[in-house]
Amino acid sequence: MKHVLRIEASDLYRCISDAQRLRILNLLEAGPLCVCHLQEILAAPQVKISKLLASMKQLGLIDAQREGTWMIYQLTTPASGLLLNNLQYLRQAACADCSQLQRDLEQRTQLLTRLQQPQGKCPDKVCEQLDCC
Repeated sequence: MKHVLRIEASDLYRCISDAQRLRILNLLEAGPLCVCHLQEILAAPQVKISKLLASMKQLGLIDAQREGTWMIYQLTTPASGLLLNNLQYLRQAACADCSQLQRDLEQRTQLLTRLQQPQGKCPDKVCEQLDCC
């Protein structure tokens, strides 16, 4: 049985008050992704993405799993209800950051669709939700 960390509301809100961490959590709520996919969608360097992921992993919001040379990230199971409720609310709110969450999800879909093409290579963990690779 997996140990479930309970995150304090203040820690969660400190985490999601950063736009990049919020965007990452939003993307991972839709399913697992590797660092390179997060880099592409967020247009941010690998070092920055890795630091953000490390802080969220330390809080117990995400898990990481190595698959070959790939590092796959996903929300912890079970995911924090407080996080999920906030993501759902923010996706529907009318603000610039909230609109970005929807655009990120669209870009995620486009990325995964592109990876379904024969030249696409991605780890099984990402592709389990697709019929690709």
